[in-house]
Amino acid sequence: MRHSLTLSLALLIFGGCAANKTGVTPSQNTNLQAVSPSATATAEGGAMQRSLDSWLKEEWNPMTAAPAVSTKTAVDGTVVTTKTEGTQVITTTTAPNGTVVTKTEPVVQEAEDNSPITLQKYADKWKAYHDKKAAMKEGQLQEPSHVEKMKSLPVIGK
Repeated sequence: MRHSLTLSLALLIFGGCAANKTGVTPSQNTNLQAVSPSATATAEGGAMQRSLDSWLKEEWNPMTAAPAVSTKTAVDGTVVTTKTEGTQVITTTTAPNGTVVTKTEPVVQEAEDNSPITLQKYADKWKAYHDKKAAMKEGQLQEPSHVEKMKSLPVIGK
């Protein structure tokens, strides 16, 4: 009785997973295609790539894009409007008395440092680090440490 129950459960479980025809490849299995069609994954690209593309388009590009127009008002009432058009930055300053000054500047791209790291650069950095480390050991640190800066802040609630 016990073996027949185990056998019938095994046949029931494994019988549902079998293809409707023996010797059928997974791409021709209609049951498998109904659950997981294979054509959609290759036609639409990978899920991670779609997710990355949508994130770049919807979140990253708007966040990193330079604002087209920004307006700032100073305490004295001067209004400074900065507008980016192509390769130019146009700054318009309006004084409280109505005087308008417009200045146009080209957009300056930061140059990338593609120079290779040489042994001399490494040696210079090593020397600067060890000179500062020696000064720290002697107690002659020129700038206060982060701990000293935190200790000098006012404490609220005491």
